[in-house]
Amino acid sequence: MTATAPAPAGTACPRCGAHLADDQAWCLNCGDAARTRLVPTPNWRLPLALAAVVAALALLAIAVSFVQLTKDDAPVTPTVPTAAPAPAPTTTAAPAPTTTAAPAPTTTAPPAATATTPGAATTTPGDGATSATPTTTTP
Repeated sequence: MTATAPAPAGTACPRCGAHLADDQAWCLNCGDAARTRLVPTPNWRLPLALAAVVAALALLAIAVSFVQLTKDDAPVTPTVPTAAPAPAPTTTAAPAPTTTAAPAPTTTAPPAATATTPGAATTTPGDGATSATPTTTTP
């Protein structure tokens, strides 16, 4: 009779084929997980790319709206305060040439003195109304 060796309990490593015991979780030969299912890391490339595109479009919209709001095609008027206009230069005319003629006898009468009273009320005879216009009175 021939004796056959009993099959060792356990399984083979899915990566390198080395023998794994029933209670062994990791291969001692290659270090791969024997019975533990490893879940791949989530793929964040597509969501990150979409977020980057949305952010770029938002920044572009903000830049375009900023340019539209600050664009001013109207001519700029100076806001420098203007000084009071300078007085016109006064020129004096040269005296007209005079000719000497015989002086004529003149009689001088004293000028009549006149005085004005602004706001003086005067009464007009007949209608009884008063006016407050400046009048000239003579002494």
